[in-house]
Amino acid sequence: MSDHPSSGSRPLIPGQISSWLGVVAAAAAALIATGTAYTLVRRAPSADAQRRQEEKALRVDNNKQALELITQPARNADGTYRIPLNVARALIAADPKVIAKIQAAGTPAVSAAPAGSSTAAAYLPGPFVAADAEQMKRGAAVYARTCIACHQPTGKGLPPVFPSIAETPIVVGNPELPIKFITNGLMGPITVAGTTFNSMMPPVAGVTEQDIADVLTYVRQSFGNKGNPVSVDQVKAVRAANAARTAMWNTAELGLK
Repeated sequence: MSDHPSSGSRPLIPGQISSWLGVVAAAAAALIATGTAYTLVRRAPSADAQRRQEEKALRVDNNKQALELITQPARNADGTYRIPLNVARALIAADPKVIAKIQAAGTPAVSAAPAGSSTAAAYLPGPFVAADAEQMKRGAAVYARTCIACHQPTGKGLPPVFPSIAETPIVVGNPELPIKFITNGLMGPITVAGTTFNSMMPPVAGVTEQDIADVLTYVRQSFGNKGNPVSVDQVKAVRAANAARTAMWNTAELGLK
């Protein structure tokens, strides 16, 4: 019998098996942890990327709201009435000569109104008459839904785009003029309180003759103004006299500067 061991590998002892298993388990755990971390890092956007996504979403939402503002008729949150852009365009397109009239409105206004026209200067008001509280209340409601966005709660407008109607002579003068502005609109340069405005006031949609009389009365006796009330009969008379007119008024033809 030989003293040397037989050829072949020797079996591992339990301690060695345990050690090897520990190494393999540790390596596997490290590999799994690395893979998981890599996946999470790839999936989770950075703070900068997240900010860009939020800004993009905000732009999309703003664009959507802006599109609705210019295309959808509605009442705004403050009660004002919103006229779609295509309606304003249609009002202008209704008169084929409107572009020429807009260009003409850019020339200096005539010094006097054409024959048959009325101006604030030619109007001679009678003694001041205070409007009754009920008409003022109705007028305030109409103002809140149709006028306040441009002329503001104070009546001081938003220069240099929307003129003030507070303590303004044209507001308390001949009511024929503001009735015309409301029913047909107004364009062309006009100077109010030393500031020249050259924007466009579209016809006010969704108002009755009573609404027009009430809101003008409210404006003529608010914001420091002292003008006499406007009656429904006055509104009807102006509308009847200009029933065939589809174009906006311009400041030059009304003798306004």
